[in-house]
Amino acid sequence: MVARGHSYCYITTATVPRDMWARVQPLLESWKSVLQDLPGFVTSDVMARRTESGDLRMHVRVTWLYREQLEEFLESRWETERLIASTSIELRGIQSEAFENFI
Repeated sequence: MVARGHSYCYITTATVPRDMWARVQPLLESWKSVLQDLPGFVTSDVMARRTESGDLRMHVRVTWLYREQLEEFLESRWETERLIASTSIELRGIQSEAFENFI
C-alpha cells in the first residue's frame, strides 16, 4: 500500500526585466523567511532562467499543508504578485495558479 498525502501549491510565472532582477532576488529571499513563520507553510522555490533578451523568466512555487492556508495566503499582503507589485517592479507575462499536489 502506498501512502498518499496532499498539499496545495501556488505557482507564479513572470518575466523580470534584466535590470530588475537585483531587486527581485533579495526581495524573494527575505519573503521566504516571512513565509516560514506562517501556519501551514511547507516550502517555497524560486527558479529562473535567462531569456534570449537577457531578461529572467521565473517560476515561484509556494506550498501549503491545507487548502484553507493557501486561501489565507492568497488574501494576504504576502501573495506573490501583490508582494512584487508593492515594490513598483513591473513584471511581464505574469500568471498565477493554485494546484493540489498529489504526493
